[in-house]
Amino acid sequence: MDISLDNITEKRFNKFLRLYQGNFNRFINEFIDFRIKELKKGIRNIELDFAKYEKEYGISTVEFYRKFSTGKYDDENNDFLIWSGEYEAYNDFRSELKQLL
Repeated sequence: MDISLDNITEKRFNKFLRLYQGNFNRFINEFIDFRIKELKKGIRNIELDFAKYEKEYGISTVEFYRKFSTGKYDDENNDFLIWSGEYEAYNDFRSELKQLL
């Protein structure tokens, strides 16, 4: 594998790698583990938001998004914009997590 980095990024990367005493495998595995934990935290936080919206509006997130994306819900409602954005982020996070596991 060949990785091309600009000079600044390469210097920063090498400094960071020295913290791992050149153990590239450990560095990569810890980086991936960190990303997995962050994705899981993000997913959990979004699920908490979903529960709040679902309770407030009396509809599941999946059903809401289906209706929102087909124009059945007003896109001027700030909650709906946030909810739909969180649903898209949620799906992106889950997709990335699936690839990392």
